Amino acid sequence: MLTAQGELYEAESLLQDCLQVCKERGELWVSSHAQWALASTRIATGRIDDALQNAREALRIKRHFHDTLGTLMALETAARIFVLSDKLTLAAQLLGALQQNWKTAGLPQLGAPWMTEEHNACMRDCRQRLGELVYKNAFEEGARLDLDEASALALDDPDAPDES
Repeated sequence: MLTAQGELYEAESLLQDCLQVCKERGELWVSSHAQWALASTRIATGRIDDALQNAREALRIKRHFHDTLGTLMALETAARIFVLSDKLTLAAQLLGALQQNWKTAGLPQLGAPWMTEEHNACMRDCRQRLGELVYKNAFEEGARLDLDEASALALDDPDAPDES
C-alpha cells in the first residue's frame, strides 16, 4: 500500500523490519511476501539488481511451499525486472509461461486491475523492443513451461530450460 502511495522509503523500512522479524522467528512464508513486495519498492526506486535479488528470494521460498499464486505473482515481478534490465527474451519466455500457468490458478493477475495494467505494460514494452517475431517465438517457447520450469528459468537455475 505504501509503495502504491509513493511512500517508497517508508515501505522499504517497514519491509526490512518485517524481514528481520521473520529471520529472528524462522518465518519463511511471510518473508517470501515481504521479499516480493520489497522487489516492487526497489523497482520504483530504480534499484533493479536489488529488486531481482528480492524477487528471486521470494521465488525460492515460494517454490519450497508450492505456493502457486505467490509464485505467479513473483514471476510477474521477475518478468518486469527482466524487461527493465534488457533481458527481453527471458522476459518474453516468462510472459508466455505466465499466460499458460495463470489458467491453472484462476483469474490472470488475480483479476486485480493494478496487476493487469503492469502485466499488459510489460508485454507491450517487451514486444515493442524485441520485435513481433522474436517476441512471439520466445513467448511460445515460454508457454510450454510449467510453473517449476518457469521458476527455474527466472532463478537462473542450471537445470532451467535453454533460453535460446
